[in-house]
Amino acid sequence: MLAGASAVQAMGLGERLRRAIADSPVETRNGPLAVTASFGVGVLQPDDPGGTAGAAALLSRADAAMYRAKQAGRNRVVGPEPA
Repeated sequence: MLAGASAVQAMGLGERLRRAIADSPVETRNGPLAVTASFGVGVLQPDDPGGTAGAAALLSRADAAMYRAKQAGRNRVVGPEPA
């Protein structure tokens, strides 16, 4: 969770992390292994409850975005669905 970050900022960080992972193969005894990552970004909404319930709602939206990234072909960052 990135307190105070906008969706655009969070997606930018996700993209930098995604690229760093993709650009760093893991060395194995059989040679380098390419690794990719999918990231989902969710945004806390003004009407979300506070505390644990609000965090759960945010995590649920980020999780849904991550699954959209995987369904769209993996190795990507997907942001929140438009309101």
